[in-house]
Amino acid sequence: MKLFGTSGIRGSADDLFTNQFCFDIGRTYSLFLKSHNEMGAIAIGMDPRGSSPRIKEAIISGLVFAGREVFDEGATPIPAVNYILKVDNMFSGSLMVSGSHIKADLNGIKFFAFKEEILKVNEKEIEQIYAANKDKIKYTSLNKNITNENRANESYQEYLFSLAQKPLPAWKVVVDAGNGAQSDTMPQVLKRLGLEVIEMNCSIQGEFYARDTEIESDYSNLIAKVKDVKADFGVGYDADGDRVVFIDEKGSFITGDYTGTLIAREVEGDTIVTPINASQVIDKIGKKVERTKVGSPYVVEKMKEKKASFGFEANGGGIFAEMLSRDGGHSTIEILNILAKSNKRLSEVVAELPKYYIYRDKVAYKWELKDKIINEAKENFKGEKIDETDGLKIWLNDNTWILFRSSLNAPEFRVFVESKSKEKAQNLIKEGLDFVKRKVNG
Repeated sequence: MKLFGTSGIRGSADDLFTNQFCFDIGRTYSLFLKSHNEMGAIAIGMDPRGSSPRIKEAIISGLVFAGREVFDEGATPIPAVNYILKVDNMFSGSLMVSGSHIKADLNGIKFFAFKEEILKVNEKEIEQIYAANKDKIKYTSLNKNITNENRANESYQEYLFSLAQKPLPAWKVVVDAGNGAQSDTMPQVLKRLGLEVIEMNCSIQGEFYARDTEIESDYSNLIAKVKDVKADFGVGYDADGDRVVFIDEKGSFITGDYTGTLIAREVEGDTIVTPINASQVIDKIGKKVERTKVGSPYVVEKMKEKKASFGFEANGGGIFAEMLSRDGGHSTIEILNILAKSNKRLSEVVAELPKYYIYRDKVAYKWELKDKIINEAKENFKGEKIDETDGLKIWLNDNTWILFRSSLNAPEFRVFVESKSKEKAQNLIKEGLDFVKRKVNG
């Protein structure tokens, strides 16, 4: 039985994440850890979307039924839920209830074990255990052996503070957490580092925003605020805080490809890992680039194989060898360190890299149309070479490509394009989206 998509389990908060399903997932995760001789406590966190508390409580009930001691970390960033495994050996694993950037009526679960994000092989193990145990025991609400605490967030903040090359300049920065899991974390860290922080949407009690860090328009208010207050830069996060995007002092949206490449240029080691949908700008810094399927588990797996110190996704999710999962906070601190060392503005540092025009968009669709769209795209779009690592990537020339790919996290079909020519990229994204829409609506 397939549960996992690109990263974690995702689906309708009401239809998939029923109390029974979540109870069974809690029991399943305990059994998975037991099969690896991991019998310790389990930490769990969540993003602040409306369905997360109920889902979290049902998972906890399953864990408690299985005999686990549970530490409820509340609304906290995903990397904090992983980091607590690094700082306290009493924990065997952790979970995060979060739908990340997907719509507010959807949700998800991510799993961490062995001090890192679980790999694809672990997902298959969990699927097999769930299939053998689902619906065997009726959901029961249980609230014993539960400790409510904020240790994951507190430890994570200390970790981020330690990463900064202090002292940093007293920059003016706008932080937009989307009222998500970074709301009570990154503003505090940056203030402690001496920055002048202007907060936007930094309340977990505020209206929840499900935003995609690959879509510039989702951060239009942040862009406007940066220009209005004449900030040195702006920082925006997704709902669970493992992705980050930057806005430079001119109000330009800096994609995760470019911040990832800036970090990659500075880290130790000569190998960088990134998925097939990331910009070719990473190929221009003189390091070996390993490409994977889209999804952080694939990046983590390849980083371990190649002993790479850093990998990243185009969505602004940087992955560092010391904690093998996406970390928007760590990525933020690394960019600040780069700016401080260079004594340059963000726009100036980004301008040191070759300029490519990247456009990404998506169309809502039914998953069963995936093969039809891919096959017909192969017939309609011709190029110099094809890469089918994940979806269909067609190179029109040596610097222009289009990628057709279905999301596995939500019923969305995605189109990505890149070119050295802005006009060519704009025309290509329109052509690709129009093609997909015809297939979806036809």
